[in-house]
Amino acid sequence: MKVILASQSPTRYNILTGFGITPEVIVSNADENISGSPDYIVQELALRKAAKVTEMLGGNPGLLIAADTVVAFNNKILGKPESEQNAFETLSVLSGNWHEVYSGLALTYKGRVLRDFDITRVKFKNISEREINLYIKTGDPMTRAGSYGAEGLGAAFIERIEGDFFNIAGLPVFKLVKLLEQFGLSLFDLVS
Repeated sequence: MKVILASQSPTRYNILTGFGITPEVIVSNADENISGSPDYIVQELALRKAAKVTEMLGGNPGLLIAADTVVAFNNKILGKPESEQNAFETLSVLSGNWHEVYSGLALTYKGRVLRDFDITRVKFKNISEREINLYIKTGDPMTRAGSYGAEGLGAAFIERIEGDFFNIAGLPVFKLVKLLEQFGLSLFDLVS
């Protein structure tokens, strides 16, 4: 089965290939100007990406997976940092606190579109200024929502997780499985 990933996220790609699924990657460049609640934003952006790639391919592309992820602290969305100072401020705020990671999914298959989202709560340990600065020097936080990557060095800050770990990395696998089931598919149907 042809699987298309409408995402430029190397982490999402790596999750799928780690399961033995080799998707074709097509970047949507969909409009990401949006406001609203985190659950609305991630679902709407995933839908926009799915619609744009479906349009680019001229209709029925096979199974298309689109996703979007945001990090929220006290209901405020923490996007990708605009500067090293911004990354420092974000990580300082998250230090010692709980926050939420929202990921939205949109799947298209045989003309049907399904969507859902997941929330994972994450507790950071108390992080020293030295650790934050050393982490920023790696460059890792600069392309990440919330200024950290849970599947990389950012994992050193995570004390506890409530929910799907893969959701933090940007692809909520449990929700993906549930949406596939609504199409009459299994994750195992996608294995190359």
